[in-house]
Amino acid sequence: MLARFRAWWIKLSKPLHAAIMTLLPVVLALIIVATLGYLLHWDWTGLGGKKLWDWLQLLIIPAVLAIGGYLFSLANSSTEQEIALNNQHEATLQDYLDKISELLLEKHLRKSPIDDEVRTIARVRTLTVLRRIDGERKASVLRFLYESDLINKDKPIIHLEDADLSEADLIVANLSGADLSKAHLFQANLNSANLSHANLLEAGLAKACLFRANLLEANLHGASLLHTELRAANLHGADLSEADLSKADLSGGFDLGPTGFYWDEPVWRVTDLSEADLSKANLSGADLGGATIAPEELDKAKSLKGATMPDGTIHL
Repeated sequence: MLARFRAWWIKLSKPLHAAIMTLLPVVLALIIVATLGYLLHWDWTGLGGKKLWDWLQLLIIPAVLAIGGYLFSLANSSTEQEIALNNQHEATLQDYLDKISELLLEKHLRKSPIDDEVRTIARVRTLTVLRRIDGERKASVLRFLYESDLINKDKPIIHLEDADLSEADLIVANLSGADLSKAHLFQANLNSANLSHANLLEAGLAKACLFRANLLEANLHGASLLHTELRAANLHGADLSEADLSKADLSGGFDLGPTGFYWDEPVWRVTDLSEADLSKANLSGADLGGATIAPEELDKAKSLKGATMPDGTIHL
């Protein structure tokens, strides 16, 4: 949502800035002429005897109406562009789903040999479509691939290495055992997602939201988790060796219950890092306040400089 607002504001600000720069000299010239006409009693301006309300009618009210009309027109134009872009993304998604379905049904993609051309075609189409659609539809692609048994870590058909899954909206998604190794999940929303036993080897998860995510025994070896939110996550037995967890939030968080409201008697959940492998992991500046983790595992970390330890102290 924040990304959409930012994009809308950028689209709005550019033409608005151009309009202001165009109208500003004209408005300034009118103000100067009006002021001089009023003070010097220039009869040809007709402003010598004007009162405050006359000034408002003459300058301010028309200006407000003009700017208001322009902004209304601009907002309508922006809305139309957004609708057109949304329709384009939807058409791109549907075309992709149709083509991959053909490969599944007619070319037997699931049963194809490892080096078969049909797999290459499927991968290229997948990487291409992910660069052309928004976060919500990226999630649709990923769910389709997962439910079609095409990205199972034990037998992946389509490899998502270098796939653009940034800002994918995967809240509460079930991706248990999925192969997402070396995929780009920058700022992806994986709130409460199930990624247990998933392969996230060297995946890019910087600034992603993994609040309350289930990462039980997930492979996060060498993954980028810089500034990632992992509050109340289940990382029990996860492989975090050589991962970059600098400035990540691994503290606890409230479980709001089934309806998501505080009147469900929220329970504070700690981040479970028990039996997680933190060998050579970068935890500098990370927040581990209240996390469940054995001291001997923390000793294996590459760096704990500036990290908030489970007991609340700051590591020097």
